[in-house]
Amino acid sequence: MRKFLTPLALALLASSGTQAQTSAPPRNMTFQPVAQLSQASLQRQPTAEPASPGSPRTMPIDWDQARADARRQANIGAEIAATRLAPALPRPSNRQAAQVANTRLPVLVPNMASLSSSPEPTVLLFPQSDFYTLSIMGDGLVIEVFGTRLAHAVAPDALTARQLRATDPDALRISATEYGQVADFNRYGAAYTVTLECDNPQSDPRCADDVLVRRLAHSLVIAAGSPGEGG
Repeated sequence: MRKFLTPLALALLASSGTQAQTSAPPRNMTFQPVAQLSQASLQRQPTAEPASPGSPRTMPIDWDQARADARRQANIGAEIAATRLAPALPRPSNRQAAQVANTRLPVLVPNMASLSSSPEPTVLLFPQSDFYTLSIMGDGLVIEVFGTRLAHAVAPDALTARQLRATDPDALRISATEYGQVADFNRYGAAYTVTLECDNPQSDPRCADDVLVRRLAHSLVIAAGSPGEGG
C-alpha cells in the first residue's frame, strides 16, 4: 500500500485523544452545497442516513496534482518553520482521527491562525474512505470542513448543472445561510465545503459577511490522504 501522508499529517494527528467519539454520518453528495449542520445537531450522536435511490459514484482523484501541491506546501512550511512562525493546524481530540490514513482523497484542513480563537477550540475529525468531516467548535463559532469523492453521475437538470459550474473569480461558490456562510469548491476531482455557523449570526461579523469563510477556504492545506493500492 502506498501511503500519501505529508509532514503536516503528523501535526494533525499528534494530539489525537483517547476518548472514543462516534463516527460522523456518511453523505451521498452531488457537487453542490451540502446541507448545513446546525449547532444542535453537532451535540447529537450521529446516525447513518438511509441509502439514496441514486447511488453515487466514486470520482477519480488527481493524485499527481495533489502530490505537487503537497510538496510545494512542505517547502513553504519549511521556510516558515525556519522563522519559528510555523502555521498552526487543527489537532483533533477524538480517537477516530487516526483513521485518516485510510482516507482516499486529499484531506484539506484550515490554518488555525485564520481564526484567532480563544480559548482553544474543540476539534473533531471523522474520516472515512471516501469522505471526511472536520469540526472546529468554540467561541460562539462552529467551522466545518467536509470533503468527498462521491458524486452522482449526472445533474438532475440543466439549471442545476449550470449552478454547479458557477463560481466566483476565486473558484469558490459562496452562499449565506440562516446561521452563517458556506464556501463550496472542487479540487483534485473531489468536492469540498467550508461551513461557518455563529451563535449570533446577525451580529457576529464572522458570519455576517463572507470575509472569514473565504480566508479559511484559501488557508486550506493538504494534511493527509492516500490513493491506496496502486495509487
